[in-house]
Amino acid sequence: MLGGVNTGTSERAALREQDRRDWQRHPVDVARLVVRLLMLATVLGLTAAFPAALTNVSSDLVELFARMPTPLRYALVGFAQLSVLVIPVIVVGWLLVRRTRRATLLVVGAAVASGLVMLLLTNWLTRAAPPVEITDLPSNSFVATDLPSASYLAALVAGATVASPLMSSYWRQISWLAVGVAVTVRVLSATQAPVSIAVTVTLGAAIGSAALVAFGSPQRRPGSASLRAALRSSGFEIDELGDEATDAGRRTYHGVENGQLVDVTYLDRDDRDAELFARVIRSIRVRDVEEQKLSVKPRIRAAQIALVTTLAGRAGARVPAVLAVAPADAESAIYVTAHPPGRGLTDEEPDAVTDASLDDAWRQVGRLHAGRIAHRSLSGSNLVIADDEVTLLGMDSALLASSDESQAVDRADLLVSIALVVGVERSLDSALRSVEKELLQATLPYMQIHALPARAQREARHQKELVEGLRTGLQERLGVDEVELAEVERISIARIVSWVGFGVLAFFLLTLVTNWSQIREEMSGIDWVWTIPVFIATLMGTVAGAMSLSGSVVRPIALGEATIIMFGQSFLNRFTPMNAGGMAMRIRYLQKGGTDGTVAAAAIGLTSAVSGVVQVVYIAFFLLWSSSDVVTGTDSGGGGGGPDLTIVLLFVGAAIVAAIVLALTPKVRRWVVAFVTSTLHKIRTDFGELARRPSKLGLLFGGAALGKMMTIVAFAASCRAFDIDLPFATLGALYMVATTIASTVPTPGGVGAVEAALVFALTNAGVDDAMAWAAVLLFRLINYWFPTLPGYIALKMSERRGLV
Repeated sequence: MLGGVNTGTSERAALREQDRRDWQRHPVDVARLVVRLLMLATVLGLTAAFPAALTNVSSDLVELFARMPTPLRYALVGFAQLSVLVIPVIVVGWLLVRRTRRATLLVVGAAVASGLVMLLLTNWLTRAAPPVEITDLPSNSFVATDLPSASYLAALVAGATVASPLMSSYWRQISWLAVGVAVTVRVLSATQAPVSIAVTVTLGAAIGSAALVAFGSPQRRPGSASLRAALRSSGFEIDELGDEATDAGRRTYHGVENGQLVDVTYLDRDDRDAELFARVIRSIRVRDVEEQKLSVKPRIRAAQIALVTTLAGRAGARVPAVLAVAPADAESAIYVTAHPPGRGLTDEEPDAVTDASLDDAWRQVGRLHAGRIAHRSLSGSNLVIADDEVTLLGMDSALLASSDESQAVDRADLLVSIALVVGVERSLDSALRSVEKELLQATLPYMQIHALPARAQREARHQKELVEGLRTGLQERLGVDEVELAEVERISIARIVSWVGFGVLAFFLLTLVTNWSQIREEMSGIDWVWTIPVFIATLMGTVAGAMSLSGSVVRPIALGEATIIMFGQSFLNRFTPMNAGGMAMRIRYLQKGGTDGTVAAAAIGLTSAVSGVVQVVYIAFFLLWSSSDVVTGTDSGGGGGGPDLTIVLLFVGAAIVAAIVLALTPKVRRWVVAFVTSTLHKIRTDFGELARRPSKLGLLFGGAALGKMMTIVAFAASCRAFDIDLPFATLGALYMVATTIASTVPTPGGVGAVEAALVFALTNAGVDDAMAWAAVLLFRLINYWFPTLPGYIALKMSERRGLV
């Protein structure tokens, strides 16, 4: 016996061992969920942006299908209907017999949830990209000719997604064949538009992945008997083999072969998908120091690991010997290595780690580098120590014929791994004892978070000063000046800000220039009477901001003084990034009035938080009030001003899904509870007295609500000035949605982004393009730029009166 597994397991037991009952969450499901959510977002975005083009595609496919021989068309429809009815019944029956009721409930539950969500989206998809129907489809089938519907197909995809990891490769192929046939027939027959099919499939796959992430699934990897049989067929006999365990971040099986401890590693499609996802994410975020692409195919990957490990041993590095590499079912692979004695560096107490063992770690890495091999994953768990000797594990991502830059990253990685256990000083001491100064100096540009492997980044972020401390300490000991860090980041916050900001501004200016003649013509027909409420609402919005400011602190604040400050800060905000000037002016005003500096900063933060809450409330309010689709502007309620039932159901469904996720994911639940608790505690501590004053709370929230409403009134009046007759509720919904999206674009004051978003919203609601631009330009000219004139006067007045 080893690890609870009987080495005399019969072949019948070996065939049944994949049916283990232990459930767990698998990391690869998270990766697949992220990918499918991105695909779903892309398809939904294309549907909203290009509905006409998608409808044309549907028409072309109908013409193609109509040219097929009638018997073939009938056969395709009949086969699709038969497949989507029979296959699910067989799969559910198989799950009940071979698996558990829990697994069956998970598959059926995900299918039902996906079908319900798709049912909510069907009307919108039909309006956005209507299918072109074929009238001569067979009508004498035993089921309706529109089967499978969008909801049924989404349920089918979600069920297949959840069931796939639980089934053998044969049944998995049968399930997805049924899905493929149904999708093909629905596209060709145009019972649904192609984009609707794409939304259906990606939605079902995303919900299925979400179910696996939330609830987990049974153990999906083979047990010891299957692995022993596969190795035996390749000529390698293992005497004993335990069940799967996770050591040093790797899922391995510990066994015995001729009295020697061995580690058996199994690579399958889950490993492939997780590795591929991790590489894509890293390649997007950072530029790899050395662009050598290792295969993610399990069998090729196993061969690469065996090769690099063997060559590392020939280079003199202490690595486990490779004993066997064998193929397994479904393109998976197995490789066996000798089990090294000792414990991982991360498992040792700092005082138990000797300088000799640290020096030997550097020595082994130096031998790797001498053989032009870069390890690329020198975590503490991959450094096994026994009698002051270190064995290197984790050659999974090692590179042959590596560059000097890759080896420099290795040294930076090893410095961090050692420092995480024994501290910065001992890590630097060991490096200086064991490595030439020239090599350490070449390491300095890569001593940064982004150059490290993903695992090292996660570990180092828990000690944010560690990497910087290592870099500065190494510079001091080497006696070198400040070094320029290597440029490894592809995407950073600063770059995203500049790219997005430049793109939005360029789009705004090009569109404005292209349509200027039509816009000027529209503006010549302005109804000047409507500019009066625009000016009044703009001024009232500033007064409302002063109300909110006066309600953010306990002490009395004169509304007149607060109004002067709000006008003055509006001037500063036009010429300082991220509204920094206006924020500093408000904090300074509160401090000059006797408010503590920390409390003043917290009060300004509170006004921003209240503004965000009001924004969310107004979005929900106007969407429900308008009962209109904010993209098309068409009434979706069938008449009347009541809330759109689809929107209500989406809100309720989102709340239910959020509650289920919180209930079933302890980590997320603990984080949310901790965040809410700490926030409430901070509010009670910093604003406890404020919360006990209803008048102050009324000013704080009432001012924020009035300010938002005045801005919406100004926007609606600007539209009326050009005879845009959309209902006020619809204009409010359009404004709230557009400005919320535009707020994510990092341009000063939203210049360009707000204009573009509002024009897009109006034109998609049926407003002429030039008329939309004219209305938006009038609104922004008065509401955004006009306050700079009284704002400058207010700024000078506040300085003369000593308010700031």
